[in-house]
Amino acid sequence: MGAPPFFFRKEVKRMELRKMTGSEPLYVYRQSQQIGQQTGFVGYLRGDYGESGKQFWTEWFDDREDWNTPDFKHDLQRAIDRLRYETRQLADRDQLSILCLNDMESAITEDQRWFGFRVDQGDHAFLLKCCPYKGDNNFYVYCYHKDWLDQHMDKAQQGIRFIDSSQKELFRIPDGGRIRITQPDGQQTERTCRFIDESHMEVGDGRDSVYHICQFAELMERNDNTVEPVGPTLREQTSAPMTQKMDQTM
Repeated sequence: MGAPPFFFRKEVKRMELRKMTGSEPLYVYRQSQQIGQQTGFVGYLRGDYGESGKQFWTEWFDDREDWNTPDFKHDLQRAIDRLRYETRQLADRDQLSILCLNDMESAITEDQRWFGFRVDQGDHAFLLKCCPYKGDNNFYVYCYHKDWLDQHMDKAQQGIRFIDSSQKELFRIPDGGRIRITQPDGQQTERTCRFIDESHMEVGDGRDSVYHICQFAELMERNDNTVEPVGPTLREQTSAPMTQKMDQTM
């Protein structure tokens, strides 16, 4: 059999499965409505290799049915088929183990049980969260509009601003960073924060978790609460961003 046509060779070269970098591990979880809207989050695919490690069971979960278009379906199917049959990185649990365990730097959780990769196909970006061990679902594929996701992550690099009621900046934390809120009686709570845009953020989970940064500052001062970062601020971080380790909450 001769060499594949030139246009096919270009397509193979263009689709590259790579380990995650920067803040990409933040996006291998179901996103809130606000972040999902900005990143073009279509939904996610859950997969498992079954008892034998050679089966291929999948289940799809829509986030935006209107974005689950024929073009999207084609890009997702093409990406999965190529990873199964051409590169064989998702062919079965043994191949997934080779992919993950040969490069432990691709781990995205502290216990090194979950590993993160990204592949782009057509207009979409597919972020894979993989577990090569029997007993867990073996992979999740979180699906985004590529340009929307990249633009949002680029903006999020400026960090989440915390200000006082006079709009003086107190500190910034990276997207996905945590804060500690201390009440007047000394009770403390910690919350994970997500970047929405330059003036809005999510603080923790739930329907009432979205705040304008001025609104949040006024709320904290009205209740005599103090807010401080947990871990390094954005200014304190090194200029070379490190892949963030995430917990395993879906």
